[in-house]
Parts: sequence; structure tokens; C-alpha cells
Amino acid sequence: MRKAFKSGPDIFPRKTCAADGHWRSGASQWFPIGLILLNALLSTVAEVLLKIGATDPPPNILPAPIEFISAIFSFWVFMGIFAYIAGLSLWLMALPRLPLHLAYGLSSTVHLMVPCACWLVLHETIPTGRLLGMLCILAGTLMLGFSLE
Repeated sequence: MRKAFKSGPDIFPRKTCAADGHWRSGASQWFPIGLILLNALLSTVAEVLLKIGATDPPPNILPAPIEFISAIFSFWVFMGIFAYIAGLSLWLMALPRLPLHLAYGLSSTVHLMVPCACWLVLHETIPTGRLLGMLCILAGTLMLGFSLE
């Protein structure tokens, strides 16, 4: 008896990033990379805003079992959620234009931006080991970004 459903490759046809099946070079490649970097920036802003909102006591505190829900009504948390939604929109715009492995690798810049933003805005310290790890992430991200073949 024949199967009534399609197999994996038939369900999700493979799309290529360019009409000829190869990754584009030139100025058109920088637009989606810019979208990914803006996504990382908005994710960083969202994380900092959520941290501020979580540590800033809300004006109306709910009773003990559900008191954590009070943080949702904070202006800072609301703005953090908005920044995440904006970043998600940029991510969805970039995904059809870049190979997923490249887009995901470039999005790791958020691991550099968040500690730097916490150091600048929240005055948190960056230990030496974490700083060395951030330099490794930067080196890997640069290798991903410049090896477009």
C-alpha cells in the first residue's frame, strides 16, 4: 500500500538564497547582515530593559503567590517586550535573505553586546574569563562573517 503523506524533502522544498543557488556577493549581502546586527542590538536593549524592569519595584504589587506578575506591568518590561518583538521582525526579514547557519552565527554578537551594555548602563563588572570568552566569540563571529562561501 502506498503512503498517503509526503516524505521530508517533499514537504519543505529547498529554497536558495540567490536565483543561481549561490550566496550573493556585493552590496546586496550587507542588507540582511545589517538586519541581523540590528536584531542583536534590539535583543540587547530588550535584555537591559527587562533587567531594569525586574529590579525596579512596580507601583502595584500583587499578593505573594502571583507577585512576579506585577513586573509585567512595569514600563521597562513593556518596552523590553516591544524591543524583542521589533528584533523578531528584523530576524524574520533577514532569514529569507541569508543561509540559516550564517544568520544564526552572526546573531551571536548579542553575547558580546549584552555584557558591554550591562557594563555601560547597569555598571556591572565583566570578569577577565568572561572577557576572554567574549573575544573568542568575536573572533568566531568575524570568521563566520568573512567566510561567505
